[in-house]
Amino acid sequence: MDKIKETTVAIIGGGACGAATLAELMVQLKIAGKHKTTRILLLEKRKEIGLGLAFSTDQPGHLLNTQADLMGIHSFEPKHFSQWLEEHKENIKHEVREENTLDDSYTTRRLYGNYIQEQVKHYLDEAKEIGLEITIVHDEVIDLIPGNDHHWEIKMAKTPSRNVDHVILVPGTPKPNNFSEFDELKSYFGFPWPSEPIINGIPNDAEVCLLGSSLSAIDAIMTLIDSGHTGKIRLFSLDGLLPRVQPKKESQYERKFLTLACIHHIRRTAWRQPKVKEIFRLFQQDVENYLGHSIDWKTTERKGIPAGQLLEQDIRIAEEGGDAFINILYSLRYETSQIWDWLSVAEKQRFKKWFGSYWTVTRHGMPLVNARRLDELFKNGKLEVNSPLHDVSYDKEKGKFIFQYGDKQKHEGTYLINATGPATKIDKMKSTLLQNLLKSGVIEAYPVGGIKLDPDKMEVISSKNPHKNLYAAGHICNGMLLDVNAVWFNVRSIAMLCKNITKKI
Repeated sequence: MDKIKETTVAIIGGGACGAATLAELMVQLKIAGKHKTTRILLLEKRKEIGLGLAFSTDQPGHLLNTQADLMGIHSFEPKHFSQWLEEHKENIKHEVREENTLDDSYTTRRLYGNYIQEQVKHYLDEAKEIGLEITIVHDEVIDLIPGNDHHWEIKMAKTPSRNVDHVILVPGTPKPNNFSEFDELKSYFGFPWPSEPIINGIPNDAEVCLLGSSLSAIDAIMTLIDSGHTGKIRLFSLDGLLPRVQPKKESQYERKFLTLACIHHIRRTAWRQPKVKEIFRLFQQDVENYLGHSIDWKTTERKGIPAGQLLEQDIRIAEEGGDAFINILYSLRYETSQIWDWLSVAEKQRFKKWFGSYWTVTRHGMPLVNARRLDELFKNGKLEVNSPLHDVSYDKEKGKFIFQYGDKQKHEGTYLINATGPATKIDKMKSTLLQNLLKSGVIEAYPVGGIKLDPDKMEVISSKNPHKNLYAAGHICNGMLLDVNAVWFNVRSIAMLCKNITKKI
């Protein structure tokens, strides 16, 4: 009698995406009847599974930037988290902000971390019940070596290497390696997470300078004020744009022009991929249809307007249910990935150059409760946004960071937090594993950002060192895919990924 072949699948990364991958892979293996011949190896250097950097925080001001009904970690069950909130509502009220219903609520990240950990425990218990072997190794993966027959050798920092059949890369959101020349300075903090070094390393009454003005900067500000910080906070960024403010409840808008049908019409009649300018014209048509009149588009420019003024305006708009820009872009949620897939590399790059900053601040807004806290800081003279940033350096003699910005303006600051957000380019991600894989050609950079992969299978593509059975999901796929910071999108990608692996086993 032939020996039954056993297969080992390694999941590299034990954050939210790693937890979602574990759950989905288990479900598909069990349904396919392959759970008893498959082993799962979960590799995470942190002590806890499911939290990652962002959800390990204990601070009350660190909120999810997405409402609860889109945060479920199970594929095609976006409301799983809000249903969990309903089940636990008597114990979690103090962790919920600005809710009309629990579906519409924004919760603390620590509460979401509790939810993920509960799911992990559930599936680990289920694995024992169904006879699926799961091994968890707490170590840092530093390299993957391709072997014969598409096997992989996993090299780790402290523990012996492991040989596996399939590898899933879900390393979360790596820190950026920009401004690495400051890394050894005690007054420099290279990432908003974890927050403890910032809290412990900066006096409460000190002035603090931040690089960036996106959601990462908002997180850093919340870290400071939650810990009792009273000193002034200065933001320096390229565009000076803060994230817009999410309405309490999304307004439903049915687009008439910026639709998949209209964009596909371009493809089949012009016999080519659509251009960004064509998509933008459709967007303009929908905005004017939403408003009921044409507009002077020059008046929509946000750059150059004081950030505090814009924030006050955006809070009012959010309280009124959002505007055309916010509601149209949010209505695109489930179609943007298809539109993005239809764009050529050149057009994707063009989109990022022309509209990238406006897309980011509008599509990925901040919760209203945090916006009101920022508004208070502006009004009290405790917060300032400066742009455009031209250069930042460090004067060793003065022990100061030197910022050159605006119209030949200069500022000196003692404490600096890098809140520019996660790197999009793979070579700018601070990860030993990713840099080793890039160097060996196991992964290749995609020109728009992240790595090359087959978006229909989530399988990594490399012309330099081609090897099968390597998959990826989450932030490292940010160029080929658009919505990689959205849980609902990542879990659907993970479902596709697990489906392809299960077929191969």
